[in-house]
Amino acid sequence: MTDKKFDVAVLGGGPGGYVGAIRAAKLGLKVAVVEKEHLGGVCLNWGCIPTKALYHVAVTIDEIKKASIFGIKVGKPELDFSKAMARKNEVIKMQRKGLAFHFNRNGIELISGEGKLVSSDTISVKTASGKNISLSAKNIIIATGSSAKNIPPFDIAAEGVMDNIGILSLEKLPRSLLIVGGGVVGSEFANIFATFGTRVTIVELLPRILNTEDEEVSKVIDRVFRKKAIEIYTSTRVEESRKEGDKFKVKLSGGEKIEAENILISVGRGPNSSGIGLEDAGVETDEKGHIKTDDKMRTSIPNIYGVGDVTGRFQLAHVASEEGKIAAEVISGQDKSMDYSVIPWAVFTSPEIGTVGLNRAQAEEKGYSICMGSFPFSNSGKAYITGETDGFINIITDKQTGEILGAQMIGPRASDLIHEVAVAMKGEILVDDLSATVHTHPTFSEAVMEAAEDCFGIATHKSK
Repeated sequence: MTDKKFDVAVLGGGPGGYVGAIRAAKLGLKVAVVEKEHLGGVCLNWGCIPTKALYHVAVTIDEIKKASIFGIKVGKPELDFSKAMARKNEVIKMQRKGLAFHFNRNGIELISGEGKLVSSDTISVKTASGKNISLSAKNIIIATGSSAKNIPPFDIAAEGVMDNIGILSLEKLPRSLLIVGGGVVGSEFANIFATFGTRVTIVELLPRILNTEDEEVSKVIDRVFRKKAIEIYTSTRVEESRKEGDKFKVKLSGGEKIEAENILISVGRGPNSSGIGLEDAGVETDEKGHIKTDDKMRTSIPNIYGVGDVTGRFQLAHVASEEGKIAAEVISGQDKSMDYSVIPWAVFTSPEIGTVGLNRAQAEEKGYSICMGSFPFSNSGKAYITGETDGFINIITDKQTGEILGAQMIGPRASDLIHEVAVAMKGEILVDDLSATVHTHPTFSEAVMEAAEDCFGIATHKSK
């Protein structure tokens, strides 16, 4: 016998699960969310929010360091690491309270415990208090997320070896840090801790860091990181690692030997799909354990939906949230489908990176005859005002039609500016219209306009 009955039961309270739950509740459905730890999932508790809280501290330190160019006399900034971490924790705490408030206002029942599918319409939950309860739901949304992968010769369970959760729980600032994996997570933490004063080394197996970004963007970050005294080894793997005293002794494939007080493993994530009863409910997964879904987020079982990292598409919180909304709307009877054609994302390094759609190489591979408009921030009046002249904006278009295919940005406020191009792409606005849109002066967004103008060779502040 079931203890509780709902229209929608959501397994996992991260950005896919809680957003889907709130949307379903706003559409008039009776909703429950089963979460074993904290509302907000990895993003709020050990990912997006805490890392950006620390990133803001790093940005503030950089601002203070360059204050003298504006005629401001200040001393050398000193980081109180404990206080920075305490504020990070306070940000998380307040965001959790905000989510609890929204759950209460929307009548969503939060059940704390570990949930497991028993059938296509039943979830068994072992609550935090040790009680076992059963939920019956007409529809189920699986939003269990992902976890950091381990790689040999390391063991994340060992003292001093960390994943994203471990590094965000540090009580003291490490003097030295080895980051294994130079992707988004590794690069963001490298930027933060190098700014904090830690000696940072990145070891990346691929030929360049941030390999998922455009090559020009990756080159800029490589140059900026080296200027910050971050050591970077690419096309390199760790062959041996042992701990002696309070330091790790590490041997690299090129023969180099390095020492580090702490090691961060950031080499990708795997789906949290085992042990949640997928087999019992008949939900199909791929060879890596990702839940298979269609564009309406339906799994192989019509009333069970999958959203977020556990589906293996984009490992981005905002994509998980959109997928959660789509699932809720489909459940409510709406004819909605997930559109992955315009997905912007950002990397919070200094300078920031913003990307949407195709880059030049990808567009050419797809057979497009392209035109690329480019504008450097070194030609931007606003960038000169703020002293942030590193980077550029590239806009890729179809030469024949003027359709915007994508954009790559690295520079000040790129995480925000990228949405100007994303909105244009979503609205099917041509590059002609973007270039002809009057932009306020002086702003960073003028660089977007001038990059669009450069597609026609008419950018005012760029020489041919």
